[in-house]
Amino acid sequence: MRSSWSGPVQTLNHFIDTLPLLVWRAQRNGAWLWASNQWQAFTGQTEEDYIGDGWLAVVHPDDREAAQAAWRAAPEQNVFEVEFRVLKADEDRYYWHKTRAGPVLDADGAIIEWLGTSTDIDDLKRLRDQEGLMLAELQHRVRNMLGAVRALSRRTADHCETMEEFLLTFDGRLNAFARTQSLSTRSPTGLVNLRDIVFDELLLYQLQDESLVKVSGPDMMLGIKASNLLGLAVHELASHAVTCRVESGNALTLAISWTVADDIEPPVLEFHWQEGGRGLGDDSAVPPALARDFLERAIQYELDASTALEMKPGGLAFHASIPLARAQQGDS
Repeated sequence: MRSSWSGPVQTLNHFIDTLPLLVWRAQRNGAWLWASNQWQAFTGQTEEDYIGDGWLAVVHPDDREAAQAAWRAAPEQNVFEVEFRVLKADEDRYYWHKTRAGPVLDADGAIIEWLGTSTDIDDLKRLRDQEGLMLAELQHRVRNMLGAVRALSRRTADHCETMEEFLLTFDGRLNAFARTQSLSTRSPTGLVNLRDIVFDELLLYQLQDESLVKVSGPDMMLGIKASNLLGLAVHELASHAVTCRVESGNALTLAISWTVADDIEPPVLEFHWQEGGRGLGDDSAVPPALARDFLERAIQYELDASTALEMKPGGLAFHASIPLARAQQGDS
């Protein structure tokens, strides 16, 4: 009799050994009887280790109660199903597994034992966790973004006398805000390079002639709030630069730079914008109240910065000193 079953048993064992699963058998009360080679290779447990409740030793301590609760409910539900972490011996690391077992019944329908498998779902579990974190971050960003747009619309409305003026100005600011958001979403860290912000605005206003426009400064990664505010500031400055008259025979020049003053405590981001080519005393070169409000007050209030806006013989000069910690703060 033993000889007649040896072939099928060997075939079954070989089949089990090829499965990408941890296979096991348990008594009706959940005490383990046998585990496949995969279980032993994964956990490092021998038969003596996993028999009975020994298999729980390689289940994460935080998950053992859930596993035992699932066993208590299994006879009534006619299924054992639970997710828990199993220790991988050669890595000394826990991997999430989805464990499921079905009952083997006798002729009267009573449970004789359980046949079960544990399937590695660690990658899927981690992806789900990341998805949850990303969703929470997205919701947070959307709330902050809506708040920023609301504040932007109110600040714009405060300095506009007509609806037409409001729509024109707000549309430009909203587009600048959107460009900064686009840079942020393309960044794995959510931080935005100040250089990208400046060049995006210069490109939009066709201020690309390197003989007239000089840009210098190190790569400087900004948090979302500083990115939004400096993006809007550069938008106001670039818009003003191309709409104001230049003295006859001259060409508008721009010198834009930023540095980090790290020889003081706390360190400060220094941003400079200097026009050239204007006529001395040209009143048209003075920014309107709407732009001045943003450049002089909004940045000060939102980033604890100091700002200076002045007219020089060559044109407008703008300077902002922003605490580096505020400039790089990730949360908006």
